[in-house]
Amino acid sequence: MKKLSQAGWAARTLVPAAGVALALTGATAAQAAPAKPAAPAQRAADPVPAFDFKDCPTLPTKYARLGSTCFEVVVTSGQFKLGKFDQQLTSPVRMTFANALDPETDTYTAIFGKMHSEKMVVRPGIFGDPILTAVYAKPEYAGVFDQPTGLGFPIKLGLQIRLTNPFLGGACLIGNSTNPIVLNLTTGTTAPPAPTPPITGKTPTIIQRDPFVIRSATHVDNTFAVPGAKGCALNVGLVNHIVNGQAGVPAAAGQSQMVFNEYIGQMPYTRLP
Repeated sequence: MKKLSQAGWAARTLVPAAGVALALTGATAAQAAPAKPAAPAQRAADPVPAFDFKDCPTLPTKYARLGSTCFEVVVTSGQFKLGKFDQQLTSPVRMTFANALDPETDTYTAIFGKMHSEKMVVRPGIFGDPILTAVYAKPEYAGVFDQPTGLGFPIKLGLQIRLTNPFLGGACLIGNSTNPIVLNLTTGTTAPPAPTPPITGKTPTIIQRDPFVIRSATHVDNTFAVPGAKGCALNVGLVNHIVNGQAGVPAAAGQSQMVFNEYIGQMPYTRLP
């Protein structure tokens, strides 16, 4: 393996760092960032999306199809606030999971299926450039999921946020499978640490019963912490530090917020192919 000289190593480190600094800070200097809209407390009537249940997880052998249910959640609007990143959700986020019945114990287990989302602009490009200097964020599933019993239709969900830009590469993550952002979503009222005020979701309401049940709901959380970024621009420490400074991470509990306005479809496994 060819050794890099000290000058060569410095060049490798400083060039991507300079590019990231330009991408993350240049837009602020060259143009004013758009005003951040307030978090939607109650949504207007988002159109009801189509449901196909194609990502329902395959049930392990010990679980029975009779009594098990597949849920498809489609987030149609809301707020995505992590540290200094504060965006309105304008593209659907889809998640599928099962409540699987074990007939031997008469208990249910939550089994995650898949998550689909689109990247969103969290830092606009200089002079409107959408490629070289804009920074995108894409929420992804990070291996943690549960549906605890209790009021507020609680959902525990682990996320990682993939930041992309030609300078950052494709492995720049805020949170990951070993240190995820863990949301404890509720349709009730949150209990964040002071001085953050609580926020309240919207209780699930049935809006359709045939040919399958669809509920309208709003899940919220502002109690979670956010770890720092890793893996940015070949995991160069200086670049990770720049990303952390611009994104406002790590962020303590109460400094970030998620609002998911959603529709929840449910289908018995006995009616799935």
